[in-house]
Amino acid sequence: MKQWLAGLNERERQIVFAGAALLLLMLVYLLMWEPLLNKRAQLQTSVAAQAATYQWMQQAAGEIKQLSHRPGASVTSKGSVLGTINSTAKSLLQGAIVKRVEEDRQQGVRVWIEQAAFDDLVRWLGALRQQHGIHVTSLVTERHTKPGRVNARLILQRG
Repeated sequence: MKQWLAGLNERERQIVFAGAALLLLMLVYLLMWEPLLNKRAQLQTSVAAQAATYQWMQQAAGEIKQLSHRPGASVTSKGSVLGTINSTAKSLLQGAIVKRVEEDRQQGVRVWIEQAAFDDLVRWLGALRQQHGIHVTSLVTERHTKPGRVNARLILQRG
């Protein structure tokens, strides 16, 4: 390499050194500086998204506080709609079979009940509405073979 450089005239050596320096600067930029700039941009985007999420959470917390002070919107010790439905169904729907309870984030909570006494079902729905702020958005009932009993499919929501 030294022989090759020594064989070049002065102007050619300057061009080679300038090219090497330029290549070194490009490598530093591509391997160190550009990744730092990209990471910085990603972090700024992440901070902005987290700030927006934080602001939304603050707003939602305010709404929750307002709603929790409304009459008829008490929160059970479990707090969730599923927990409230499960605990109240066991105590108020005597003899009924709660076949399935599943949460649907868009519509609410879906509940399938079999062999429920119609009067108990209506009382249970009234208690959910008055004591827990949970209302019926959809109710489909079918007669059961036993008199006064029904099978029901419900969608319940808080609010």
